[in-house]
Amino acid sequence: MLSFYSNHNLKRKIIKFVLYTVISGALWSSASLAESYINQSGTKNEIESSLIALSTKRNIYAKAQKLADRGEWRKLNAIKHGLTNYPLYPYLEYAELVAQMSVPRRGEISRFLEAHEHTVLGYRLRSKWLEYLAQKSQWTNYIKYYAPEEASVSRQCKYLEALYNRNNRKAAFEGGITLWTVGHSQPRQCDQLFRILMRHEKITDIHAWKRFNLALLNHNYSLARYVKQFMTGAQTKDLAEAFMRIKRNPNYLLNGVNEAINRQDAVPLIAHSLSHLANRNPTKAIDFWSNWEYRESVSPTGTHEFISRVVKSFVKSNKTQHADRVLIRYKDLINTEFEGILIEWRIRHALSEQNWTDVQGWIEQLPIESKKKSVWRYWRIRSLENSEVFNRQETYRLKKELAKERDFYGFISSDSLNQDYNFNHIPVPKDEITLKEISSNLALQRARELNFHGKKVDANREWNSGTRDFTKEQWMAVAQLAHNWAWHSRAIIAMASAKYWDDLQIRFPLAFYGSIDAAAKKAQVQSHLLYAIARQESAFEIHARSKVGALGLLQIMPKTARSTARNSQIPYENSRQLTDINTNLLIGSSYFRSLLERFEENRILALASYNAGPERVKQWLSRTKGKLTYDLWIELIPYPETRGYVKSALMYSAIYSKKLGLQKPMLEPYEIELLL
Repeated sequence: MLSFYSNHNLKRKIIKFVLYTVISGALWSSASLAESYINQSGTKNEIESSLIALSTKRNIYAKAQKLADRGEWRKLNAIKHGLTNYPLYPYLEYAELVAQMSVPRRGEISRFLEAHEHTVLGYRLRSKWLEYLAQKSQWTNYIKYYAPEEASVSRQCKYLEALYNRNNRKAAFEGGITLWTVGHSQPRQCDQLFRILMRHEKITDIHAWKRFNLALLNHNYSLARYVKQFMTGAQTKDLAEAFMRIKRNPNYLLNGVNEAINRQDAVPLIAHSLSHLANRNPTKAIDFWSNWEYRESVSPTGTHEFISRVVKSFVKSNKTQHADRVLIRYKDLINTEFEGILIEWRIRHALSEQNWTDVQGWIEQLPIESKKKSVWRYWRIRSLENSEVFNRQETYRLKKELAKERDFYGFISSDSLNQDYNFNHIPVPKDEITLKEISSNLALQRARELNFHGKKVDANREWNSGTRDFTKEQWMAVAQLAHNWAWHSRAIIAMASAKYWDDLQIRFPLAFYGSIDAAAKKAQVQSHLLYAIARQESAFEIHARSKVGALGLLQIMPKTARSTARNSQIPYENSRQLTDINTNLLIGSSYFRSLLERFEENRILALASYNAGPERVKQWLSRTKGKLTYDLWIELIPYPETRGYVKSALMYSAIYSKKLGLQKPMLEPYEIELLL
């Protein structure tokens, strides 16, 4: 059991623990930086003096950064000399070089690039410098400063343009064709290079056909239409038109590309088209495939995609036996190359029909490693419990084994056996040598200081740079370091990178306890559940931003924030407020409270709604019509992301319940008993 899971005066202990973590974390991180400045463990007086010096440098840097933002370079130069040993001093140098960039200053730029090679600022300055040189048509200097190992596609295009302008046309043409012949649009910085290729008629019929293939494989049909203008051969044009017709009507494949069937360079495109045909007519698609001479030339990925479409289309058409014959025929490929994911899909289909014989049979067809997953161990038990010959002793033994796991299915099994959850907390080993080595990592020192100053994006970049190519031991050490800094999101990520899952102190911190507890009470949401949502959504990263625009600790969409703030009478002006922890928690917890009310306090449905939206959950419920047990309903959530989200959040809530001394079960009896 976790050492901090005592129930005696728990509230007081939690508050003391959180305060200790925050204060000692800040002091420890400052001390570790201070220690690195004096390059020795130092006496107590030396450490205290260094802590004072560090605090002073942080204050000076904050002022210096404001001066740099305003472009007051004389005032900045007057105070920055006292920061030469501060980790963020290079950021001030960088700011001045970028603001006053010019060809006459190339000597200073060269020295900075040399001194900060393979660092975030080194990469960034080189990028700015090359962009400047391209704008000024300084092609000789561009070639001199170009670094291929750092080059983006935009920079590669400009480099090839530089070669062209310095009479190395052969290399420019060859490189340009390579960058042109891709299945997606390239950045606008490549436009001039591609115009050069067109002007010199370097794009041939072969290049056009290759790019057309790649564009169709990427479903980039507008690009495919654009590329057709570069085709010169009548046969190529006809084939391209045929494949465009197949895109509109996959049945055309059966008689529209006879000339392409025996072309090796058309194999990926035919396989791709067959996958689309399989959606409409799996019988004709598999017949074509079986008689196609070049099917063995299709890549494993292409074959798996086609077989997946055929199997799912047959099942959708209620031709399950046809689907199963295809699935068995390609089982080895599915299991060895793709970890049995199509067979897992087939198991879930059997679950949707509650065909327990098929569930058990298809679980047996999984690769050995997949069979060991808790999810399939659990459903094997459920299938045995529902079989005609029920071996109670065997299922009990299997359930006891599964209950040892610290996951969703392990906790379900523990509940069914009426026993405590197994949390299996094992603190990460402490390696003082590796910890000291990591503490002296300059990139991580910069990351820590940038995080202190609220520069989250730059801090994350420095972190990524500093941890590149880390070993497992280094990841474990940096996780401890970040945890002591109270930089919880990085600590959690580091533990995942180390694949060390058993230290629940680091992986599930009681971060922002006061704010989360207050928000939970105000919204009447269970605090351990709110902790679980924050852990699942952002790993406690206050400034987190998702690809779709969700923001902050609870990853709230701005539109949701506006409507929730209006309905709950919460002061709210714009999305920038969502990176304020208290505003984010207040709006997020209020929104979750509204979901709980909508779904009659059912946390399974509320969590699914928080991730996928309440309207989707409403649609899923209308399809299942109250015929599924809670575990089946969760397992059959159509979106894999939401399915995983619900399981993880519920499991995390059980862990936080234990840490907070609440002793709440993962699921309440009414949630278990209700059919969905």
